[in-house]
Amino acid sequence: MSDQYQNTQSRRAFIRYLSATGAVSLMPFSFANAEPIGQVNASKCSQTPISVFPWPKRKELDLSPALWIWYPAERILPNSFFHFRRVLRVEKPVKSAIGWIQGESRYLLFLNGRRIQFGPGPSDPRFSEADPIDFSTELKLGENIIASTLVYFGFGDGTWPAGKAGFIFKLELEFEDGEKTSVVSDGQWSVQQAKSWPAGKYKRWYLRALQEEFDNRLYPVGWKEQGFVEDASWMKAKVFSKAAHMTALSSSIPDYLYDSGGNLQTQLRKRSVPPILERHLTDLRLKEAHTIRWKTSVEEYFDFKTDHAFEPGEVIGGFSENGKTWVFDSPKASNEGLVLAFEWEEQAIGWPYFTIDCSEGTTVELMVQQAHALHRQGGPALINNHFNSWTRFICKEGENRLITFDYESVKWIQLHIHKAKGAIKVSEVGLLRRLYDFPAQPQVGTSDEGFNKLLKACINTVWNNSHETIVDCVGRERQQYSGDIGHMLHALHVGFGETRLPARFVDTYSQGMTLDGFFMDSWPAYDRLNRLAQRQLDLTPWGVLLDHSVGFCFDCWHHYLYTGNKSDLEEAFPRLLRFYAFIKNAIVRDGLLPVENLGVNAVWMDTDSYKVVRDKKCAYNLYVASMLKCALSKLAGHFGDKNLQKEMLELADQLAKKVEETFFMPSENLLIVNLPWLKEDGEMRTCERSLAHWILGGFAPERAKTAVLHELTQPPKRLGRCYPANAIWTYWAVSALGNTEFILADFEKRWLTMLSVRENNTIQENWTASKDTQNQLSHAGIAPFFAAYMCFAGISVVHPEGSLIRIRPQPASLEKLTLVYHTPFGPLSFESKGQKGRRVIKLSIPKGATVQLLLPSQESIPKGTERDETSPQKDLTSIRLSGDKVWSIPLRHV
Repeated sequence: MSDQYQNTQSRRAFIRYLSATGAVSLMPFSFANAEPIGQVNASKCSQTPISVFPWPKRKELDLSPALWIWYPAERILPNSFFHFRRVLRVEKPVKSAIGWIQGESRYLLFLNGRRIQFGPGPSDPRFSEADPIDFSTELKLGENIIASTLVYFGFGDGTWPAGKAGFIFKLELEFEDGEKTSVVSDGQWSVQQAKSWPAGKYKRWYLRALQEEFDNRLYPVGWKEQGFVEDASWMKAKVFSKAAHMTALSSSIPDYLYDSGGNLQTQLRKRSVPPILERHLTDLRLKEAHTIRWKTSVEEYFDFKTDHAFEPGEVIGGFSENGKTWVFDSPKASNEGLVLAFEWEEQAIGWPYFTIDCSEGTTVELMVQQAHALHRQGGPALINNHFNSWTRFICKEGENRLITFDYESVKWIQLHIHKAKGAIKVSEVGLLRRLYDFPAQPQVGTSDEGFNKLLKACINTVWNNSHETIVDCVGRERQQYSGDIGHMLHALHVGFGETRLPARFVDTYSQGMTLDGFFMDSWPAYDRLNRLAQRQLDLTPWGVLLDHSVGFCFDCWHHYLYTGNKSDLEEAFPRLLRFYAFIKNAIVRDGLLPVENLGVNAVWMDTDSYKVVRDKKCAYNLYVASMLKCALSKLAGHFGDKNLQKEMLELADQLAKKVEETFFMPSENLLIVNLPWLKEDGEMRTCERSLAHWILGGFAPERAKTAVLHELTQPPKRLGRCYPANAIWTYWAVSALGNTEFILADFEKRWLTMLSVRENNTIQENWTASKDTQNQLSHAGIAPFFAAYMCFAGISVVHPEGSLIRIRPQPASLEKLTLVYHTPFGPLSFESKGQKGRRVIKLSIPKGATVQLLLPSQESIPKGTERDETSPQKDLTSIRLSGDKVWSIPLRHV
């Protein structure tokens, strides 16, 4: 045993040692005993640096002398709420008042009764980020009340994998006379267990922790404003940790649910993305009002979703859809409820709110849905059909201004109102929308109105998916993924000019690496952490998705390619090398990576594209080969390890050759994904992903490219097709083969017919979707947006930071395409006008950038341009265009 092990005295210290060294392994037996083949062998794994590296000090935030505080208790129930307050007296004019706040799991901050912000962003509990605050213009002379409501989820959530309760706060004040002071979280803060929410409430759903129930009768009126008098229910906060540079996980706050010990290896960090903006959306309509009759108790139905619990009542008319205030008589029978259905113009993310004037004890269940068919048109009477997406409000007498604590994905809301007496007045219905503070908004348009409609839907989808993490849908799980969701990094960089959110994605996703060297594909979220245990008992088909780890290598390379900023990868890159070691060890005797019987892991790869799991083997191995060749080896080279770069390229070539040897059918000139089992299956099967990676990785021989293009652009029934988020792989491949007209036709056939595009101004998760289901109508499939920039305009970055940009315009039948492509040197404007054969390309190139323009060899080269002999393809002519200049280039067939 090593001296380091012998010096670990306690059980917990020993576990921490194992964690740091990677000595604990969850690797399946089949992987651990795999026999690597060919030139790259297991002995070389030891050459791959996988040692523990220090966390960067520049990210650390030390809030001393602030203390981690919480309610003085020995057990914190899940989904429990607490109010924290502190009186601050200001005796002289303030010059500045800035600071930081962090509250686990979620906080809502107020100053003098006014909502300031909601946070924190989803974080690995070992690397929680504190949010900045600025009260410089908000503090007034005299008494000020700093107040915060916190909820501790306890249960795992799609944005919160685990952790402890905790609250830390620091505000540094500088007065106009130069004096400085600070206000910090300590034992002088008052705290109340908030009785308005029942503590210990069950989870909403597997990946949504908070099933909110709020009783406005028990809310302490005025507690966050001046003049409030605390009663006996208010106590002084208890200090649980003085380590203000660490997270709540390192404190002694008890965790009775998971029995987690104090992890002393944590680092409190500064928020790395701007605060989320909040904007009111009131462009909604009251679409329907009707009653329902209950056969069982309302509470039982919402607790259990009991079958046949109610039956529809009468439809109510006589109201204005576009009104601002609606008055209804409450149902006369005690077992009846009133249902009001509201619809927004487009789907958005935020906090639904409403005001209701009613009798005491009136109860409202607010339900949200992404698509709904009205009851009078055959739809359901209640929209409690989307992952239990309801919030209960119990009203006091008179006016109640109510808002959900957590945000939702909303196109429709229903208010189910019951236990009311007399008149019910509903007003001020709206949504407090969450919007990321992008540096720019996309400028892109075409001559095709259908394409333009898709672009608008894509942009709204990016708004919906951009929070502190890049998420997939919000309505179901609010998680970040690589692979399919990681494509959004392209949109953020080139369309929105955004680098901070991708940089945070690179960090936070990489933190979810297991000791074996693969990434938990939705970190920081609870589900894949839980899948590790579930897979041991074979309780789920969903394992940790290895292809998302592969995709993350692409994500890291693309972020570096767009920015040239190595420091953004200082933590992620060593983790990528650990994943590379895992990949090498995973190759089995047939020379390929397996896709079945992977223990805690799984390979997703557009599951619906394949009849059986083994059919993914061809595509998965080419995906890895393409990643090694086009992403990870390049990163290794830029990080100075040329030997490792060479080794990765060798392994990429080795995998690609083995794929061709196993799956290539000469008579078809194609990869047949079930070729080894062709006799057993009785049919040939192909897939878009394998053919796309074959082309994009540069592995396909020339003799096969015509067949590949035909298979992709005239898809037969045997072709397994990608779901929307991954359709871009096919579009990139057909663009590389010179056919973008197919993409326009595909937009018309499959995208413009989407329910979400027609009604929600968003892009849905799957090709087909239905109303009043759990379908996700705002997901991440924004391929039409990428296609505008990367296929039709044909813009790509060649050198990191964008000093060399390649443009291969392929506008197809588009008579006009204009867009702004953001680079670190500034915006690059692109315009294509005219019909094929008689077009003008206009480029405004920022200073510092050089453009390599690729044109078909039959195009004439305009005077004044410099021919470039480094064209990547024989049938393309290359010319170089310098930056800080506007170029107008007529294209004419010779």
